[in-house]
Amino acid sequence: MKILKITCLFLGSIVVVLVAFWLAFGPNQPNDAKLKELFKQHRNDLERLVQMTDEDWQMSRIAPDFTWRQDTVAWPRPESELGISKQRWDEYRRIFSQAGIKNGLTRREKSSDVILDVWAWGIVPAGVSVGYVHCGQPQKGYAHTEEPCIGNNNAGSGMHGQSTSYGYRYEKLEPNWYIYEESD
Repeated sequence: MKILKITCLFLGSIVVVLVAFWLAFGPNQPNDAKLKELFKQHRNDLERLVQMTDEDWQMSRIAPDFTWRQDTVAWPRPESELGISKQRWDEYRRIFSQAGIKNGLTRREKSSDVILDVWAWGIVPAGVSVGYVHCGQPQKGYAHTEEPCIGNNNAGSGMHGQSTSYGYRYEKLEPNWYIYEESD
């Protein structure tokens, strides 16, 4: 019985230490106030990224370390198959760096909307990402696909489709611009 108590105390101590490390050194998600501040400071950079991705319509994901085209997410690919030139990708990366867009941008297939990922933590079945959504003008077969752009409300939250775990929340910053958080 005494060994069981000692074991429980030992394991409890380990859990407390691990939680303390997690709180001290774990991921630091930017809050909305920080996102609003970054938005004001880097609005021109964010607008430039949206303009660039409008020009690079064949791309669905441009990150600092990989690219996806609308027709393939295969990675790695030869430079000739990136979907954009190495110089263009370097320009995206330069703007990502100066604007605090750590995880690049996403434009879903046939979407007029662009997600700019400031911060993300986790993996596909369990993670969270925060950043901005720009709601573009639907044209040429493209439409709104992101909840803030579909509803055009000042704020909202909910679940994607019929999901019980893949949720979102958003808050309007300016016309066509939202803070956006997704979690699963």
